Amino acid sequence: MILKWFKRITTAKKTNPKKSQEEQEIIDLIDFLWKEIDISKNTSNLKIKVKAFREFSYVKKIEFLPELYLFLEEYITEKNAIRRPSRQFVRNQIIERYNSLFKHTSFKLIFDPLKEQELILCKVFLSNVLEKSSELIGSYNDSKIIYIKKYLDTPYNFRTIDLIKERKNLLDFSNQIFLKIKNSLGINAITNIYLLIYKKHFQSYHLLDSFTATLNVIPEEILAKDLINFPSKQQMHKMLQKQLYSLEEINERLTKEVVERKKVEEELKYSEHLNTTILETAMDGVVLVNSKGIVLNWNKQAENILELKREETIGYSIYSLVPYKLRQELKRSFSNYIQTGDDELINKRVETSVNRKNGSIVYIELTVIAIETKDDYLFNGFFRDITNRKIIDNEIREAKVIAEKSAKAKTVFLSNMSHEIRTPLNVILGLTGILQKSDFSNLDIDKKNLDGIQFSAENLLILINDILDFSKIEAGKLTLHNTDFSLKELITNISRGFKIKADEKGLKYTMLIDPSVPKFIIGDQLRLNQILINLIGNAIKFTQTGEITIQVKTEKSSKKGITINFSVKDTGVGIPEDKLKNIFESFYQVHKPGKNKIEGTGLGLSISKQLIELQGGVLKAESKPGAGSTFDFSITYAKSNFRSTEIDRKHTTMSENNHNLSGVKVLVVEDNKMNQFFIKQLFSNWHIDTHIADNGMIALEKLKNFTYDLILMDMHMPVMDGPETTEIIRNSDDNKINKIPIIACSADVFPESKKKAIESGMNFYLTKPLSEQALEEILLSILSKNIQNDTTTSASTDKPTPLEVKKFCDLSFLKKTFDNDIEIIQGVLQIFIDETPKDYQKLKQAIEEKNWDITRETAHKLKSSFKTIGLKNETDILQKIEYSSKEKVEFSLLKEYFIELNQSYSKIIKEINQYIQDFPS
Repeated sequence: MILKWFKRITTAKKTNPKKSQEEQEIIDLIDFLWKEIDISKNTSNLKIKVKAFREFSYVKKIEFLPELYLFLEEYITEKNAIRRPSRQFVRNQIIERYNSLFKHTSFKLIFDPLKEQELILCKVFLSNVLEKSSELIGSYNDSKIIYIKKYLDTPYNFRTIDLIKERKNLLDFSNQIFLKIKNSLGINAITNIYLLIYKKHFQSYHLLDSFTATLNVIPEEILAKDLINFPSKQQMHKMLQKQLYSLEEINERLTKEVVERKKVEEELKYSEHLNTTILETAMDGVVLVNSKGIVLNWNKQAENILELKREETIGYSIYSLVPYKLRQELKRSFSNYIQTGDDELINKRVETSVNRKNGSIVYIELTVIAIETKDDYLFNGFFRDITNRKIIDNEIREAKVIAEKSAKAKTVFLSNMSHEIRTPLNVILGLTGILQKSDFSNLDIDKKNLDGIQFSAENLLILINDILDFSKIEAGKLTLHNTDFSLKELITNISRGFKIKADEKGLKYTMLIDPSVPKFIIGDQLRLNQILINLIGNAIKFTQTGEITIQVKTEKSSKKGITINFSVKDTGVGIPEDKLKNIFESFYQVHKPGKNKIEGTGLGLSISKQLIELQGGVLKAESKPGAGSTFDFSITYAKSNFRSTEIDRKHTTMSENNHNLSGVKVLVVEDNKMNQFFIKQLFSNWHIDTHIADNGMIALEKLKNFTYDLILMDMHMPVMDGPETTEIIRNSDDNKINKIPIIACSADVFPESKKKAIESGMNFYLTKPLSEQALEEILLSILSKNIQNDTTTSASTDKPTPLEVKKFCDLSFLKKTFDNDIEIIQGVLQIFIDETPKDYQKLKQAIEEKNWDITRETAHKLKSSFKTIGLKNETDILQKIEYSSKEKVEFSLLKEYFIELNQSYSKIIKEINQYIQDFPS
């Protein structure tokens, strides 16, 4: 019983305590390797080592782990009888399975690459030497030893380290350790420490190829001793081979470094050449200076911009090359940056100017970059020539100021225009309203009302003509028309009207025409009339007391021409000297709006000045506030051979020249029956032989059989329209045909229609209803063989006469044209009644069927007929229908227009029938 109890206690004491997880992992590693070894009689010593290792404490297991691992690894890879895996294969297995053990440097270094392994072995060796030495002398107070210990404990960063330099570094550390401990403990003590540590190091790592590197950190003084503990001859041979290999490797590396260095030098040379080329070809000037402002570099563009050669600048101070202000700024900026590292001029773009040697100024955009070098600060200046940009900027600023002034002037102009236009319109509308309500029992009052309407309409027309003339002048499209005219008669007629206005204001009006001024001259009387009206009108407008004087005199005369000076002088408010230079600007007005505001468009003087310059003259102005103003100009005119009787003859009525038109043959190309009748009746009064063609195709056939002096060509017709017909005529080989003057006749007032007529080859352009006066002028010009190639535009400007007013129709045009010939007017109206309903139904059907082309053509045809008999509102509606169908708008809008037209159509037919019945038979 006692024996069993003793055995039980003994057994319990021998039971090992439970191992930690990491210690168990070490045992698992050894077991794993042991299982990889073939069973053999030669493994007995190894088996003893493994068994003893199992009994070690955890700390001792860590210490002896590298030694046992290397023994087992060697046996597996070199001595196994059956299977011998490579060393790398075994290590890969360990890395994969037992990675957690790599926190121990002594074990992990086995798996590091060879070159890294050598350095780590040396570090571990020296760390162990220091650790052993500290057991004898205690902690170290020496700063060098402390630094070395800290360095040895710090892991390597092999991406940045130089292996060769590090070997030398570790040997230096070893020598320092040796000397310090030798001085403290003596040569024997330190030698024994090195030998002891070497023995342990050898025992653990001698199987590694990198182990011999440890000898590199053993001081020469120890190696010189004949000590049995150091490597054997075989080991020394192996070490020497290793060192030889290292030396070869070093030599190879140095060779590569030399090659690389040469390559780098070549690249540096190329890079320097490239940088120089870039600097020399740069579009910007580049200047490099030091902290004292001495120029170190000056590229080609700097030479071009500043007109200074490199030789004139290199080695000289930059301060002597720039203006005083920039010089001071550069000095201050360089100093500030060197002291503080910042300045408002450095690393920023600034604009400045530099004087060249020839005195001219160049504007530059400058950027200064600071560069800190080992011994100094350098400043690199980059600059570009912005002189042109500066000039453009200044021009833009000036243009902006002018545009702002112009915009302001136009605002005032629009304000004045609204007043100027509303005033006559209000009179026209007011008097028209009175006339509409009148029973025409008091003809004198009705005549005065009509005279008022006429006067306001003429004023409105003058105002609009001013604007149109200004627009033409601005566009460069205004042309002069030179004719023979009586200068004295023109000035007398102008003065007659203005003298009345002057008398109303109590002003004296004087007209002085020098006897040397000829009665007749050749020039543009319309434009001279316009200029004088503007100047005299202004003189009366701005004069409250005193007199207006118009003086005309001969300035110089030659065989071909005569220069006449015109002067308009007043005693009005005058113009301040600072505003005198601006009075000829468009929309400009000297006197600001206020209590005593004088209305106007601000265009009169501008138009007059440009009209005078168009005729080769210059408008001058002299003025003194409170004393009045004088405007004078001179124009050279051609001398006229006309005598008084010849001028009078030219301006006689058409009835007096009827015998001259006898035998004139005119072809009227017109599809509208009413217009055909109207023109034929008009020409019959002048004894003109008139032929009618319904379209261009018929006209071309007639031209083959007859010779005509003139063709009236409608623009829009079926089969073949006016422009197409004209082009064929102009391209004819027969000069009797292709030279015939052609008048375009159209109800269109749009510029596109006129342009189309010009391009096709027509000579004249008249708007319907045709003006008797316009036709008279054209026929006279044909008879006198003065047809001009330029297209002449004539508008219907006949003055209205008192007429019987109906609700819809206005027959004033027909009555004036045919001298109240009842029979002819009745015939025109009868044609309207006969022809219009067919076209009206055709228009209605085209709109219902949504046919744009027929709608447009029919509306155009009806528009001409409606316009002839004074149906203004209905003509406007037809104009809208024509334009809308041309633009192909929604038919819903066309239907609305037609509904509006249809509301009055039946009443118009009824009214025209009433007219026909009312005419005496």
